[in-house]
Amino acid sequence: MSPEHRDHPGFGCPSAALLDEIGRCGDATKQAYTDGTRDVVEEVAARLAPEDPQSARAKAIGLFTMMVGTLQLSRALSDGKFADEVLEQGIKNALAFMG
Repeated sequence: MSPEHRDHPGFGCPSAALLDEIGRCGDATKQAYTDGTRDVVEEVAARLAPEDPQSARAKAIGLFTMMVGTLQLSRALSDGKFADEVLEQGIKNALAFMG
């Protein structure tokens, strides 16, 4: 998560850019998104607890959702200073959440 990531949604997180659209799509699109999201969560869990990724699954889901929400909100704000503040706090929250 960075200002560059936030300011260039075409090169950043597709979740933060497209969730509202994916929610309106058909089952095949939602299934593809679900599969991709599950892969991301599993990768994050494996990095958090390489010896037992399943034990970190809940934390990985929480971290992923926190990061996506931070990017979405930061991208939606017209006040650049406030958008930066949201992004910075989201990063701090994610780091604190990870321990």
